[in-house]
Amino acid sequence: MKKSIIGCAVLAAASAANAQSSVNLYGRIDNGVQYETGLPTGNRFSTQSGDWGCSWFGLEGTEELGAGNRMIFKLEGQINTMTGALSGNLFGRHATIGIDNDRFGTFKIGNIGAGELSQDSWNVDPQFMQRYAISTLVRARNWASASNGFEYQTPNWGGLMFKGQYDVTNNTSWNRATTATGQGRTDGIEASYTFGSGHVRVIYDEVRGADGTFNDVYAHSRSLLAGGTYVLGPVRLYGGYQHLSAPNATNASVGVTNASQPAGVSAPTSVDHEWIGAVWQVNATAALTTGVFHANANHGNGNATLYTVGGTYNLSKRTFLYAEAGYVHNSSTSNISLSNGPYGNNNFDAATNTASNSNPNYGHSQAGVFTGIMTQF
Repeated sequence: MKKSIIGCAVLAAASAANAQSSVNLYGRIDNGVQYETGLPTGNRFSTQSGDWGCSWFGLEGTEELGAGNRMIFKLEGQINTMTGALSGNLFGRHATIGIDNDRFGTFKIGNIGAGELSQDSWNVDPQFMQRYAISTLVRARNWASASNGFEYQTPNWGGLMFKGQYDVTNNTSWNRATTATGQGRTDGIEASYTFGSGHVRVIYDEVRGADGTFNDVYAHSRSLLAGGTYVLGPVRLYGGYQHLSAPNATNASVGVTNASQPAGVSAPTSVDHEWIGAVWQVNATAALTTGVFHANANHGNGNATLYTVGGTYNLSKRTFLYAEAGYVHNSSTSNISLSNGPYGNNNFDAATNTASNSNPNYGHSQAGVFTGIMTQF
């Protein structure tokens, strides 16, 4: 009888422990097709994984620690679901552990990855950071990532929240990367406020180059972004502004030569980026999106405007169809592409019909359309 009582007590304790912790497998798959014109090698029809959003899988869990504290963890990796290949490291998007408390906020440590603050700009993007969206005219600067980091987020104080990050290099030189091709120290702070029908968000973040300086406005720079949304019936309006600064940028630091650039053009040290847009929730299953984005770069790099229109159609709570069309118009000394191509000439070789990137020729435009299906689990 005594052994039976002890056995029941052990089982009860185990059941209680299991009830206080959880581990969830989650993910999403995005596959579709796209057609783009104006590439240096011609027009292209292709399959794609992630035009609406990246495909990923992950594990996340919690454990009750008592006194209102919870241990939390997250492991997340990105995949190309057209080929089955990993996109980067196994858990390159997130690999963090932390403590969460409703009263005191949330602290995390580890690979912040895709949680770098600039990626929160999707909240003020009418195209939700699709392929043709807020990151296009800044050549993917809003897709920054960070490792070896710390993050703290406050509780929600009546709609007001703050978040801060600090990511070190693990190098003896505080700001420099451990390798010549790596990324230096990153840090940032974010504030968001939701009130009635409105929402505003301000993000300041710094991403340094391998040498510890701000040497590439589209990759290693200071970014100040402010944007907001406002709901009017079935329509949500969007607007925002972003300023990028890289005072240490030179042609050498961004990997171009004077001969490859148009006359009077050199590596930009600042970019001003503005946008407006709207999302119309037509009914419970369908939504239409539209946005206009404009960017100006200094040092003779001209300006570009991106026009977009898209839509989604829900097949269920977890699965939807999507489509978007985009057109980017470049001034005579700009060559921004629809695919977040790097800064510089495409180095097109007519003899071999090859180019080093998908940027159009200077002053030329690009147009594209894609459609696909997204499911989440």
